Amino acid sequence: MSWLFLIISGILEIFVVKSIRDLTHKKYGTAVPLYCISLTSSLLLLHMAMKDIDVSVAYAVYTGIGVVGTILMGILFWHERLSFEKFFYVGMIVSGVIILKLST
Repeated sequence: MSWLFLIISGILEIFVVKSIRDLTHKKYGTAVPLYCISLTSSLLLLHMAMKDIDVSVAYAVYTGIGVVGTILMGILFWHERLSFEKFFYVGMIVSGVIILKLST
């Protein structure tokens, strides 16, 4: 169950970043509630996951999911630059997260 909490927490972290981006574009009506709800929920689930998963592993997976999800959202929805290097390094992050999961 802790791993499910951790995965959901990482996905919610993507929405935290989306809300910060919306704040920079002055979309306060949707950004502020999304920020508050997603940040609170994300940190609560991260806390719950850390009861059974080592802090170092949990935080690495949490940030890894957030980084990969944010990069994918940037490419798919925000028209950010697509490059081989970006995909290579995202692949390294994903590989690291998988190896951490298998090692625990």
